[in-house]
Amino acid sequence: MVCPMDWGLGHATRIVPIIELLQKMGAEPVLGADNKPLAFLRQRFPDLDWIRIPGFEPEYQKKGSLSVKMAASIPKMMKEAARAHELLEKLIANRHIDAVISDNRYELWSGRVPTVFMTHQLNILLTGIFSSGRPVVRKMINNFIIKHDELWIPDFKGEPNLSGKLSHVLKMPLENNFFIGPLSRFEGKISKETTKKDIDVLCLLSGPEPQRTIFENILIKQLMYSGLKTIILSGKPDAAEKKAQHLVEVRSHAEDKEMLSLLQSAKTVICRSGYSSIMDLVTLGKKAIFVPTPGQPEQEYLAKKFKSEGIYYSCNQKEFSLEKALKASEKYNGWHLTNDYGLLKKRIKALLEKIS
Repeated sequence: MVCPMDWGLGHATRIVPIIELLQKMGAEPVLGADNKPLAFLRQRFPDLDWIRIPGFEPEYQKKGSLSVKMAASIPKMMKEAARAHELLEKLIANRHIDAVISDNRYELWSGRVPTVFMTHQLNILLTGIFSSGRPVVRKMINNFIIKHDELWIPDFKGEPNLSGKLSHVLKMPLENNFFIGPLSRFEGKISKETTKKDIDVLCLLSGPEPQRTIFENILIKQLMYSGLKTIILSGKPDAAEKKAQHLVEVRSHAEDKEMLSLLQSAKTVICRSGYSSIMDLVTLGKKAIFVPTPGQPEQEYLAKKFKSEGIYYSCNQKEFSLEKALKASEKYNGWHLTNDYGLLKKRIKALLEKIS
């Protein structure tokens, strides 16, 4: 069973190559997810069995740090985690699940079958008044991680790498830890033919509300009369909407093949600095403008990291200016990294041998 976290679509999109490799190596993946991630995966893998496993998707506040919201949500999160763990144990028995690979679903461990935990964030970046609580939070999440059999980190172990201090920590919580390289559903699927760049701006929206909608409205307002041919993907795989006004077209979602075509056809990409988006962009060697989700320390860190390295331009949402961002981004060339998936193949082979 393969289970992504519920927060946005990133965790669901980045497990696509894992599911594909499992299929190629003779396994029978079962999708375990909820909400938008489940909708996306059911579209992407219509022939696979699936199980709804409720998760916890936070609603971001309009102002302030996510740390505040998350701190207040801890009791509810723990309650939901206990329910998901109990459900998993029942599924293992009733659906004959042989192993579990979970992407940031800390609670999906079991002593009855091998479980793999995947994350790019071993260092939780609490900010402000909550920064002093980092050791406590780190210990809490590590207590969950050590219940798993293996830890997979979707990045390169050495230099260059994408996650920086998020994943490259002095002491790993689990001895069986493996850097498996960046994951992208587009690796190996890039068209070798020259693609005409006929889309001026491609905007990729994702993440919890209300910030997703707030950012969408900001973009539409500034792009509407810009004279730029624009496509906005709203990140709603459970919807089927398409509307256009002037040169701006808003689509609810795009399947992988269409998404790849749009990315290759776009002169400029504007998106959140979510880790899964970054892995897709470096796989394609695309330039981009990052606008991190307000109050989300991880995205803010990654945006700042790549900007300081001269790779991707970024700015905060409150001060976003399309004209300024497009001009400033010309000095940033993006990045192109490839992954042959050799490390991931070894881990999947070892997992399948363990359960055979």
